[in-house]
Amino acid sequence: MSFDNLNNAGNKRVNLAFMILLTVIALALTVFVPFLNFFSLSFLPVPAALLMVNRRVRDAVICAFAGVILLYIFNYILATVLIVIVLTVSFNYRYITSKHKKLSFILASIFAIFVLSAALFVLIASIESRQNIVTGVISEYYKYVDNIIQDPIVKNYQSLLLIDSNQFSALMGQTQEILRYIPKLVPSFLLVYFGIASFLNYLFSYLFFKRYDISLKPLPAFKEWDLPWFFCWGMILGITLVIIPRFNRTFYTIMSVAGLNLMIIFGFLYLVLGASALWGFFERINFKTFWRYIVLIFIFLMPGLILFLPVFGLIDIWANFRKLKRT
Repeated sequence: MSFDNLNNAGNKRVNLAFMILLTVIALALTVFVPFLNFFSLSFLPVPAALLMVNRRVRDAVICAFAGVILLYIFNYILATVLIVIVLTVSFNYRYITSKHKKLSFILASIFAIFVLSAALFVLIASIESRQNIVTGVISEYYKYVDNIIQDPIVKNYQSLLLIDSNQFSALMGQTQEILRYIPKLVPSFLLVYFGIASFLNYLFSYLFFKRYDISLKPLPAFKEWDLPWFFCWGMILGITLVIIPRFNRTFYTIMSVAGLNLMIIFGFLYLVLGASALWGFFERINFKTFWRYIVLIFIFLMPGLILFLPVFGLIDIWANFRKLKRT
């Protein structure tokens, strides 16, 4: 493995320091700013990956450790897993750029790294605590839900409502039922989260690498985004698993949970595909760009209307509103 650097020594020091700074900033946002960690986690491996694809392996390793090392003060398990993510993604991009891999491989490999890293965190944390942290967290969550009425915030909220105690108890009962069901849907939410994080990581890497004349396979135009036709069977299976238990209660919980998780995963994919299909359809009929944005924003802001997009995406498999050349 080569440890040669492409730049001279002066540039190397400046660039490495800047890459470490970017990694530290991304780490801080990931750990301490929850509503931004969606983007910052995606960007976290990018600086080290840039060094890695430039064959500056030593600098990439230094960037990964120096950028994350402060986290060891707070949580050494999370710090270790984040270093694994940074280095694995970096080596992955080096392989991708050397072999000129397709976009589907790029996204799938990054997604696999994120998912396996999450599993690694659970494994290490469980070994360290000598108990399954997933079941432990879920158990504590259910305890909180069972006693949610005693929460001071809920009590203050009750005083603001113009309803009697019986109505409030009924409302809280429905709320508790919904909250108890949420952990069963966490797998699909996590997969969607890691899917979006993988896409954002690729997007950040593409834009960042481009500034340094490093090429990745580009994204097709938004109107041309597509999925293999057989993905529709994931959605069909999910819907089937939700409907069947209504006629047979034997496997109601297992089948309905599996079906809802599948519907969330494939529903999100066809939500994006539906937006792409609608955009392409608008372009075919010469609908002005400004009004395309307005229509899509309006659809996303309307809770019921947003269901139109995954349905439109599924229909596009056969209708081909954009007239794409499919094999």
